[in-house]
Amino acid sequence: MTGALPPPDLEDRFHAPSGWQWGRFTNAAGTSLRYGWAAPEGARAVAVVVGGFREFAEKYFEMMRDLMARDFAVWFLDWRGQGGSERYYPQPHRPGAAGYDQDVADLHQFITGIIRAEARLPRVLFCHSMGGHIGLRYLHDHPGTFACAVMTAPMFEINYHGMPRGLARLIAESGSLFGRGGRYIPTGKDWAWDDSFTVEQSLLTQDPVRYLVADHWMRHQGELALGDATVSWLANAMRSIALINRPSYLRAIRTPVLIASPQADEVVDARAHVRAAQHLPAATLYAVPDAKHELWMEKDEYRRPWLVEMDRFLARHIGV
Repeated sequence: MTGALPPPDLEDRFHAPSGWQWGRFTNAAGTSLRYGWAAPEGARAVAVVVGGFREFAEKYFEMMRDLMARDFAVWFLDWRGQGGSERYYPQPHRPGAAGYDQDVADLHQFITGIIRAEARLPRVLFCHSMGGHIGLRYLHDHPGTFACAVMTAPMFEINYHGMPRGLARLIAESGSLFGRGGRYIPTGKDWAWDDSFTVEQSLLTQDPVRYLVADHWMRHQGELALGDATVSWLANAMRSIALINRPSYLRAIRTPVLIASPQADEVVDARAHVRAAQHLPAATLYAVPDAKHELWMEKDEYRRPWLVEMDRFLARHIGV
């Protein structure tokens, strides 16, 4: 997979940036994890990028090009169970979870064992959705590793679309208790290409081109495809959400954090961003009216102002 050509349907901006390379390492649990990186000549900072649920490095090539244009060396880690990393179940479309403690440990191993050569440069954590959740836990457990962090739509709470949170937790916990963790949650299924899928149907973005980038990659490289949430994934997410929303937990995180909060988000609950920002000692909350969940994949009318806000934040904290 590492040498595969990009999908022919995608513009050059969605292809790998210049100098992109792939690598793998084995975590403490014996699982093989994939990562990728590229470094422009004279890089002035290091961007450690982690995606959200079901995501993979290829989806972020445009974003990584943006960062490289800002003199960042970029590194991307595929979480266990998705992208090019080893999966949890024999059915490769089914997400799993070993607890976010393990994901935090994997990220720490990646940073300390793989990105050591760039230790002299300031490091910034860029993370989206579920990656923002894991990233927040990393900042709590490993203070001082990053100069600052940039989070888009971090998963501090899930949008349950009217279902009582207690009922969602009951479904997840009872399913895990009775050995059904590998099953999809109700209505969940494997991923499949859909020719009739339109941008108006997307919960993630309103951009008429970017909304299909991930699907093109999954169609072209089937091993990247991942289905909907499983019972075990949901149970682990809800347990960890309860942990990170404790005010004392949030107050212990001193790293400056920029939180981009799309206000038309149907995936995570934007109200949780406001609550978290009230307790995080060095948080900057940037609300984006009318934008959907994936700000990096949104229309330029939302994306461009976001880049301006991000640049201001980075100039303030690392001078880049």
